Amino acid sequence: MIFILKEVRHFLDFLQQIVILYGIIQGQEVRMGIKIIMCGVRIFIVLMVHGIFIFHPAQKMILDMDIHLVTFMVGTHQSAEAEKKVIDEFNKKYEGKIKVNIEELPSDSAYVDKMKTLAASNALPDVVIGKEGIRELAVKNGQAVDLIPLLEEDAEWKEEVGEGAIEYNKDGDALYSIANQKQIIGYFYNKAMFEDAGIKPAETWDEFMSNNEKLKEAGYTPLALMTGENCWTTNLWLAAMIGTDGEAGNEFMNTFHPESYENDSVVKALGMIQECLAEYTTSDAVGALAANAMNNFEQGKTAMIANGPWMTPDFEDPEKTLPELKDQIGIAAYPESGLIEQYEVGYVLCTNEDDEKVQEAALEFLKFKTGKEAQTIFLEDAGALPLTDQVQMSDKFIKENPLVAELVEMGNSNKSDFNNIDNTAVASTIEAFSAYYPDLAAGNMTPEEMAKKLTEAAAKTK
Repeated sequence: MIFILKEVRHFLDFLQQIVILYGIIQGQEVRMGIKIIMCGVRIFIVLMVHGIFIFHPAQKMILDMDIHLVTFMVGTHQSAEAEKKVIDEFNKKYEGKIKVNIEELPSDSAYVDKMKTLAASNALPDVVIGKEGIRELAVKNGQAVDLIPLLEEDAEWKEEVGEGAIEYNKDGDALYSIANQKQIIGYFYNKAMFEDAGIKPAETWDEFMSNNEKLKEAGYTPLALMTGENCWTTNLWLAAMIGTDGEAGNEFMNTFHPESYENDSVVKALGMIQECLAEYTTSDAVGALAANAMNNFEQGKTAMIANGPWMTPDFEDPEKTLPELKDQIGIAAYPESGLIEQYEVGYVLCTNEDDEKVQEAALEFLKFKTGKEAQTIFLEDAGALPLTDQVQMSDKFIKENPLVAELVEMGNSNKSDFNNIDNTAVASTIEAFSAYYPDLAAGNMTPEEMAKKLTEAAAKTK
C-alpha cells in the first residue's frame, strides 16, 4: 500500500510539472481542465486510503511463486497434523499465487544438522526455524531479514504476534525471528504410580530425589530421560533444577548465551542429573531419542516425563498411549513452584539477498505461519499455546484438554519462571550436552568437569 501511494505521488508531481508547462503554452483554459483531471486523481487516492478502493498486498504477487520449507514436524511428531493443516490452508488460500513445497526430515537433530550445513553455503531455505543457533548462523551469513520494519508496516500481524514475543526475540533494535507459540513447561506424572508409592508431586528438590527412590522401591522406573539428539527432555529437568536455585540460578537460566557454566547452580544440577541418569531412569536413556523417552512414559514404563502441552494430544491417541493410562496422567510444576515460561525462537525469513518477489511471497507465508489462524490450529490440534489473548481456549477445548488448561492456570500463579537450555545455550554447548551426558551417567566425568566442558563448548561459537 505504502509503495503504491508513493508511486502515485511521484506521478502526480510529474503531472503537475507538465500541467504548468502546458498551461504556459496553451493558456489558462486548458490548464484549468488539466487541474480538474488532477483533482479527480487526488479524490481517487483519498478513497483508496479510506478503504473505498482496496489494494491488498497479495495483488502485487507474481503467480506461481514457490516457497521452500523444510520441516521435522512429520510422521509421529506431536505437531505433524497441525503443521500439515497450516500448510494446506495456506496453499489453499494462496492457490495460483504462492505454493509451499515441503521437504520432510525425520527428526529435530536431522533438521538442525541440515540447516547448519546449508547455512555454511548461504543456502538456507526461504523460511527456517531458528532453533539451536540456526538463527544466529542466518544472521551471520547475511540471509536473515530484520523483521521490525515489516511488522511496522502490518499492524494486524504485529498485534497477532504481540509485544511479548517481539521483545523476547529482539537482538538490540533488530528482530530476526518470530515465534508462533508460547511455551509453559512442567512435567507429566502417572497418578496411579504416585499413589502406589505413597507420594505426591514434590515441593522441593530433596523431596523430588526422595520420591524417585520411593518409586524405585515400589517397582517403578521414575523418569523418562534421553541423551540423544539435543537431549532436550533431560535438559528440561536441568533447566528447572538451575532456574529454581535461588536468585543466582534463576538469573543464569534467564541469561541468553552464557559464557560460563562453572557456577554452583549448574554444578549442583548436573550432580542431580547424574544421579537420575545412573539410578532413576530406563536402561535405554543414554543415547535415546525424545520419541523413546515419550514412548516409555506413554506405555507406562516410567512415572514422570518433563514435557510441554504439545505432548497432550498423544495421550488421546491409543496408538501412542495405553488407553488405561489416559485418565491417570497428571501435570505438575517443578519443585519450588518452578515453570519454564518462554516464547519459541520461531521462524527466520532468509531472503535478505533474494529479489523482492521472493521475499514478498516468503513473507506472506511467515505472516500466515505466525498469525492468528495458524496459532489457533496449533492450539486445537497440537496443544501449543498461542502468543496473545487474541486466541483463547474455548470452553470445549478446556473440557477436552484439562491438562493444558491446568498448565496455563499454573503459569498464572507460579513463583519462579525461567527459560530452557535450548533457548539460552549456543549451538556448540547444546551439542556438548549430548556428547558428555553418557560419561556423566557412567561416572567417568564429574559435574564440575562437565561444567568446564560446557564452558569450553560455549567459547567455540564466538
